Amino acid sequence: MHFEIGDVVKGRVSTITNFGAFLSFEGGTGLVHISEISTSYVKDIHDFLQVGEEVEAKIITIDANGKIGLSVKKLQMERAKKPSMSSPAEYFKAPAPKDQSFEDMMTRFKSISDDKMSDLKRGKEFKRRSSRRGK
Repeated sequence: MHFEIGDVVKGRVSTITNFGAFLSFEGGTGLVHISEISTSYVKDIHDFLQVGEEVEAKIITIDANGKIGLSVKKLQMERAKKPSMSSPAEYFKAPAPKDQSFEDMMTRFKSISDDKMSDLKRGKEFKRRSSRRGK
């Protein structure tokens, strides 16, 4: 099977090592390096992936020998950047579906708000940890 950089593959985790996880997928095998598993710090790969788990990853490298480098992190980041109702203001700018009840709209608004608050809290925690290191 012919693969190109940027392709998204779906495979099963076949092996986990100290430096990454190997994914077996139709037509090949690739390595997800430990730095490409998650957007957060990965100390133990087993906290994020398990052998036999089905995972989607993006092909980021193919070397001259045909070895495939994969990234779960880059795929997650790309999907997170897709246009969506990223702020409560955008939620109200978009036309509401006609068959949606008020309760459904409020639930959707609350979900968006909760997501934004958790993002802000994570950013604040990161800034705190970074400022402590500088002392």
